[in-house]
Amino acid sequence: MFFDQIDIWELERLYYKLAVKKIAYLVFVFPVIVSLIFGGFVLADVLGQPDRKLNMWQFKFETQTGQQGDKDIRLLNLNSSYPISTPLNFRVMVNNTAFDCGDLYMTIYDPSTSPMQIIVQHAYFSQCFGQNNSTMPIQDTFTPVIDKTGPYQIVVEMKDKTNQNSTSVKANFNVQ
Repeated sequence: MFFDQIDIWELERLYYKLAVKKIAYLVFVFPVIVSLIFGGFVLADVLGQPDRKLNMWQFKFETQTGQQGDKDIRLLNLNSSYPISTPLNFRVMVNNTAFDCGDLYMTIYDPSTSPMQIIVQHAYFSQCFGQNNSTMPIQDTFTPVIDKTGPYQIVVEMKDKTNQNSTSVKANFNVQ
């Protein structure tokens, strides 16, 4: 009878141990699994809507050849620093023909001032680049001279013929 009593106590301990494990799984593991499944359904539904996409890599990198921008507009011949009192020579390449024969605006700002002060600004009208796939400004140059050291920002904007749409690019450089 004594041995039967010990076996019953042992069985009860084993039963409680298994019950605790099941509760631990239910409390800790089950919510993680349910949230992953629910999140997958929500993400699939959102991405299934028209004109939706998942773009987790939204960075624009400066290339090694002195180009900066995106697929529509690029700055060419851009260096990270320039000597003081040296003419800067920037060129622009637009790859979107919707902006052909539009207006090009090039502005250099001093970002250390608030609001940013305009250092140099030029406008080039009716820049028709589509036929020859030319760099801009066409039959002209943008070669400003900056006589003060410091950081600067260039902003280039290209507007279409109707001035309804535009594309732009920004880049930073230093004058030393």
